[in-house]
Amino acid sequence: MFGSEIYSKRFWEVDFARGIALVMMLISNFVTDLQFFLGYSEHKLFWKFFAYATAFLFVSISGLSLWISYSRGGKNYKKYLLRFGKLFGLGVLITFTTYVLLERGTIYFGILHFLGVASLLIIPFYRLGWKNLLIAPIFILGKEITQSITTATLLLLPLGIMPQDFFTLDYFPIFPWFGVFLLGTGIGALFYPKGFRRIEIKTPNNPLIDFICFIGRNTLKIYILHQPVFVGLLFLLYGGLPNLGV
Repeated sequence: MFGSEIYSKRFWEVDFARGIALVMMLISNFVTDLQFFLGYSEHKLFWKFFAYATAFLFVSISGLSLWISYSRGGKNYKKYLLRFGKLFGLGVLITFTTYVLLERGTIYFGILHFLGVASLLIIPFYRLGWKNLLIAPIFILGKEITQSITTATLLLLPLGIMPQDFFTLDYFPIFPWFGVFLLGTGIGALFYPKGFRRIEIKTPNNPLIDFICFIGRNTLKIYILHQPVFVGLLFLLYGGLPNLGV
């Protein structure tokens, strides 16, 4: 989803959808914190579905955003390398932080790692445009193969191949999530050919929509800050947290 910083002349509807996904992510991650640290166990099936719906929206919007950027900027690969470096670098920082601070659940290949890698993987697929909608199911269904394989190493985590009994708090392997990213790219090709709207959408005059669009333009900053805030508040409220190694 973190594509808000890579194109100008914004589309409010994309920022709005990104903002909705961000709100859903904040809710989902707060519930995950309650489950992980405090043993909250109510409505598990609902929250599992909610987390998947949030991730699907998150990743597909990122694919759509990069389609708009690519369509406008052409083969300016430097900015995609910079985007990879920024997102993957932040992902590595999260890996280090969770490894040091958590007793279990280290994040080795979470959403930031994935979106960084996807920024490079997507380059040869751009020329396919809407046909990415046909390719996406290959990656999505590929999950069934990768999940059936186990290994003793963590090096294959990006592909979705895990050690037995592996546990992490955030995991976005290429299979299936690059397929979802391709869906966003294909949808972008249909509705934003050459990086511009196929159908003009009037900008609404609504303070709530304006606010959601605002947070949709600042997703990366909010994402980086939200977990320290959530965990810090819970730590202060409960005077410490299980599974927190401090």
